[in-house]
Amino acid sequence: MFAKLLSAAVALSTPITIHAQVPPPPSLPGQAELGARLVAAIETKDVEAYAELLSDDIQVFEDGEQVADGKEEWLRTFGKKLAAEGVSFKVTSGYSSTGRLLFIEYFNSQGSWGGAIPSHCCWSYDAVAYEIRDGKVTVIRRLRGGDKKLKEPAETSGK
Repeated sequence: MFAKLLSAAVALSTPITIHAQVPPPPSLPGQAELGARLVAAIETKDVEAYAELLSDDIQVFEDGEQVADGKEEWLRTFGKKLAAEGVSFKVTSGYSSTGRLLFIEYFNSQGSWGGAIPSHCCWSYDAVAYEIRDGKVTVIRRLRGGDKKLKEPAETSGK
């Protein structure tokens, strides 16, 4: 009897470390389609199609600093880059959670858009999160990644 009481006391005093796995909430209706249209607009450099996906009051941040307040302001900056001759864009497979899409965007900077052509030439990488509400992109959060891509873990481990 004492052993049973001792076992019960230990069991009750031990913190429970098992947690039920809760699945993430589903994506918003139309979110996957919006993501596909966003990638297509960027990779085909279609400024008009890109603009259709943005809310009028979009907020855009780069490295935590607000760089645009509204669609017109953002398109004056990014629209010029997107449409620039000699600049190409590539978007990697993304990730999706409720109301948010995340991509790594690569752009070829050889064509330049007013600045000097960089000596290292060609590709720059940014991580970009798109927040979605009511079928439109409402916030863009860009993290400048630079021009050096890290090797994949398999590449560094010699496998």
